[in-house]
Amino acid sequence: MRIAPGSIHNLIFRFILNKTINKNQEVCKRLKEIKGKAFLLEADDIKRSYCFYVDDGSVKVDFDRKRRPDVIMQGDFDTFLRLFLHKEDADSLFFSRRLVIKGDIKTSVFFKNLLEHL
Repeated sequence: MRIAPGSIHNLIFRFILNKTINKNQEVCKRLKEIKGKAFLLEADDIKRSYCFYVDDGSVKVDFDRKRRPDVIMQGDFDTFLRLFLHKEDADSLFFSRRLVIKGDIKTSVFFKNLLEHL
């Protein structure tokens, strides 16, 4: 993944978001509560970052990175895959120090709870 161009990473990230979050109607309804919030995921091991935001009940990739993130999450690429594919919960990743979360705590907890109900 480290040598793939950024545009390929963004397309893969959008695919993962669509398959995990945006396909779940109940989660999409609840996303409206954090409309406008922006997130930055920093995959330290592959030196890549991914930006997304919540808009009208879905999650969208911020290709232009014009939004200031409300929540920053840092970890390895595999950590994020495990989180979004529901292989591991955010709490265990956080408390094992494989996931670092900074920023708006209320928004990050809300989003974490949504991920756990995918």
